[in-house]
Amino acid sequence: MLKDQHGRQTTYLRLAVTDRCNLRCRYCMPAEGIAFAARRELLTFEEILFLGEVLAELGVDKVRLTGGEPLSRKDLPELVRGLGQIFPKLAMTTNGVLLPPVLDELSGYGLNHYNLSLDTLRPDRFFEITRRDEFHGTKRALDELLRRGIETKINVVVLKGTNDDELGDFVALTRENELDVRFIEAMPFNDGDGNHHLYLSHSEILARIADRFPDIARVADERNSSSVAYRVPGFPGRVGIIPAFSRSLCGSCNRLRLTPKGTMLNCLYSTKGIELLPLLRQGIGRRDLADLITEYVLGKHKDGHQTQRLEQAGDVFASMTSIGG
Repeated sequence: MLKDQHGRQTTYLRLAVTDRCNLRCRYCMPAEGIAFAARRELLTFEEILFLGEVLAELGVDKVRLTGGEPLSRKDLPELVRGLGQIFPKLAMTTNGVLLPPVLDELSGYGLNHYNLSLDTLRPDRFFEITRRDEFHGTKRALDELLRRGIETKINVVVLKGTNDDELGDFVALTRENELDVRFIEAMPFNDGDGNHHLYLSHSEILARIADRFPDIARVADERNSSSVAYRVPGFPGRVGIIPAFSRSLCGSCNRLRLTPKGTMLNCLYSTKGIELLPLLRQGIGRRDLADLITEYVLGKHKDGHQTQRLEQAGDVFASMTSIGG
């Protein structure tokens, strides 16, 4: 069992399988991209599955595939098939552009929970935010997920002065659809990332939604949820606000992160983790690996504020596509 020094049990792995992406979202990656990892620098599927077996024995029961764009990883369904034999809960965060052709195959392997990244409902604005003309690909993925009745959440990164006038339009999607729309605070890690002027807080986001839906009300959150849940009375869907930068929900975190290059991190704000790739390639045994991970998780800080204060120094912003979202 993976428990930290604050008594929290880690049961959820966010697994970034690639740092590559078919979009170039302004808040995530520079327009020119980044120095993407070479294939040999990434964990292989065999290494991921070996690590997955160890984590499952330690009590991890849910894996979310992230990236970059996870579907950019060649032969991803093969990995999902293997993970489905280890973990009872599989999920994915994706922009959806590459999803429809493999959706049925992934569902057959047990992947039936999707967070779809969609920051605008307007094609021209989609291009402005992502620097790619792929709105209709993401919209087609959303339509396919809803048509199949697959559990779906839309992730909207709220960008002040860019898409904050669409919050009510997103909430309106919950009027007819049993889905969650989740608004995410933009995350200005430091002065060098260019996102400070885009930030809107949880309270500001809620106030803008209430301008159009004044009866929106707080409802019970899911256990260990990263979002604060709301619902407009009579609407089947729900609204969530993720305080990603204000970090008011960090105290209940049950997550562990793994970057594409095999760095294990306790927190999105961590800069000190375990470099697992060389250990795996040196043939570390299951028991030694389990002991190493258990000791690392035990030292997890209280929250993201404490992690940032103790682990970060100076201008340490990294592209979200490298961290794993």
